[in-house]
Amino acid sequence: MKPMVDDAQTELNVGLSEEERDDLENLIQSMRKEPSIPSIDEIPPDVRQRIILLTEHVARLSEMVLKFDGRMKSFYEIIRLFYQKSSKMNERIDTVVRYLKAMNKL
Repeated sequence: MKPMVDDAQTELNVGLSEEERDDLENLIQSMRKEPSIPSIDEIPPDVRQRIILLTEHVARLSEMVLKFDGRMKSFYEIIRLFYQKSSKMNERIDTVVRYLKAMNKL
C-alpha cells in the first residue's frame, strides 16, 4: 500500500515566516514605546487613555500570536511524526499479511 503522502514531499509551510515574525516583534516593540501621536496634548485625556489601552491590548494580542505560532509548529511536528509512525506500522502489517497469505498457499 502506497503512503498517502510521499516522504520526499517538501514540508508544508506552517506558521509565520521568519520575516513575518520579525515584523510582528518590531510592531510589538514599537507599540510598547511611548505612542507617537503628533499633538498628543490636543487629544482629550479619556481618548488618550483609550489609545494607550488599545495599543497595549494589540501588543498583548500580537505576543499571543507569536506564542501560538510556536505551538502550532510543535503541534505540526508531532502530527507529522505520528503519521510517519502509522505509515511504518501499516507497511509492517501489510508485510505480515502478505507473508501469512503466502504461507497459506504452500
